[in-house]
Amino acid sequence: MWSEGNQSNDPVTNISNLKTGVSGQVTIGIVVAKKDGNQVAGKNGEDRGALSFTVRDKTATVNVTYWGTFQFIQQLAQKFHINDVVKLVNCNVQEKAESDQERIYNPVTSASIRITLDQKNSRLELQTYGCDDFADLIHRPCCQDTNFTTLDQITNPQFSYVGRFVNCLAIVKTIPSKRDLVTKTGRPAVCCEFEIIDNSKEVVRFVTWLESLADLTYSLVPKQTILFLYDVKVKMDTFTETISLEANSRTIITVNPDIKPAHTLYAFALKLPDEILQPSIRRITSSNNSKVSLNSITREMTIEEILSECPESGVVRAVLTKFDCTDLKRSVSKRCTGCQKKVPGLCAKPECFGKDVVPFFDFTVSLTDHTGTTDNVKLSGECAEMLVGVPVSVFEDWSADMMRACMDRVQLERYKLVFTTFTMPSGIWLHIKQVDSWVSSIESGS
Repeated sequence: MWSEGNQSNDPVTNISNLKTGVSGQVTIGIVVAKKDGNQVAGKNGEDRGALSFTVRDKTATVNVTYWGTFQFIQQLAQKFHINDVVKLVNCNVQEKAESDQERIYNPVTSASIRITLDQKNSRLELQTYGCDDFADLIHRPCCQDTNFTTLDQITNPQFSYVGRFVNCLAIVKTIPSKRDLVTKTGRPAVCCEFEIIDNSKEVVRFVTWLESLADLTYSLVPKQTILFLYDVKVKMDTFTETISLEANSRTIITVNPDIKPAHTLYAFALKLPDEILQPSIRRITSSNNSKVSLNSITREMTIEEILSECPESGVVRAVLTKFDCTDLKRSVSKRCTGCQKKVPGLCAKPECFGKDVVPFFDFTVSLTDHTGTTDNVKLSGECAEMLVGVPVSVFEDWSADMMRACMDRVQLERYKLVFTTFTMPSGIWLHIKQVDSWVSSIESGS
């Protein structure tokens, strides 16, 4: 059940004083983390749903799961957000399970219990006044550990942070961007990403697929907002071949934390030049393994010139005459996060033992202009994601009809393509590094 405002005068128990085996307990807390509502299989084919979130008061932090019909859970999820104060009525208090599932999919909490609510017997009330006691908790981190991992340590391959969860203190560098997506089952999804920087001056991309955290980023101001990221996962971004940080269901974010290291970092942020607010220039690896800026590749060539001159890099305006994304096995490959090499399964290198293997887009396509056609073209990573419109994790859940619709949309379109080249026994190959619409590139004068 849901109600808005201070609807009841039930005696309230602090989270740390909640007891198992006692009925009718009521507690109040501020929401510090929240998952998206999930549909779960119920008994006898029932349409069931579950919504998990985390609340805290001045005494403890606790995980909560609300059960009900999927429709009820969907509606409930839209009623409250992170940093709202809620009253939980008729809590079913249980000992916290020390299982792997509890640790992997939920935030770490200080309480030794967890709370379960159900649609029939429990109630969640949004508190609209009398919340002064919780106001300071918005800027007080749940975690007392201030041993942050700096971004330059995270990106340093010597430390092998990929796949691990870390705590970070960082400055918002760019305005968050949000993309609305639709899953295979027709459910809406969201992706929010932006860049962060810390006093090591290393820049890292931050990503989340949780709508609740995406909502939290709307008010973030570059160069003025400090984030305490508690339990974010370090990932190797196969699209950009760089390290990124991903916030998931166990992550808690504190905006502008009231702690000394954050105040020091804010002072550092004020001294950063305005140029730091610009998105980082993407770097690519040329055939001789040197770092080349995309902006430095300006020579436009025809396909005939490319095949005859074998340049190291260039720009071509061409039609994508072959783009088949209907075969998942030929569209997606796997890469080892240790050595970054393409692998058929687990990486066989001894030094990569225990490293994750992650999927990435890996298309072979054909390009045609007025001078000819080449079939030796690799389109992968971020460029492929831009054309497809979704990341690999979403694409793998697409139906055959959705894949065919994507192929029809992308194929036979004209593009301005920045490329590098590499040589194989079959001849010169192009590796697409940037894709722009032919029309938009003409309009912009490029």
